Amino acid sequence: MGRSMQEVLIFNAFMQHTSDSIVIKEYFANERGEFTGGKIICASATKARHYGLNMDTIRGYTDFDLLPHEQAEKALQDDLWVMKHRKPIEDQRETITHKNGEIVKVSVTKFPWILPSGEIVGVMCIARNVTMRESAKQQARDLMEFMKREVLKPLLPLYHASSKTSMSGNVLRPIIVRLIRKLAETKDLQA
Repeated sequence: MGRSMQEVLIFNAFMQHTSDSIVIKEYFANERGEFTGGKIICASATKARHYGLNMDTIRGYTDFDLLPHEQAEKALQDDLWVMKHRKPIEDQRETITHKNGEIVKVSVTKFPWILPSGEIVGVMCIARNVTMRESAKQQARDLMEFMKREVLKPLLPLYHASSKTSMSGNVLRPIIVRLIRKLAETKDLQA
């Protein structure tokens, strides 16, 4: 098997089995350098499934065929920016609505599809579902707020009172100090 055939088979296997939503869209530049088109020429099976399609039937669709108008317009503006500036957009957080109504949070990376001649012919986009990750971060933030409000705040008067009394025999003070330190260490969850 030749290298080219092997690369095609590897690419197809990747697009069939990746959990990421990947799409390659073709655009055309007119004589004024404006891009038109945006038709999907290749998409991962995951991307196609989100819209009740398969890797073959999704070809030819645009974002306006698949997404609510506002989301499709944003995708188009991002595509145009990527092609105009010849630079990627990396790890941009977005909310996407699938055809079945499911709303997911995704991390989107887009980059221009540039031929060896330097001609831009489209955009490649990778969207990774980060809904569970974002939900876990929010749960961690909520837990930290709960710990501050329901555990630490009631213990602070005891902490301050123990600092005014003899340190010997006070078992609460070291526990409270450790709790305060742990909460301070987890401040990065707030970001």
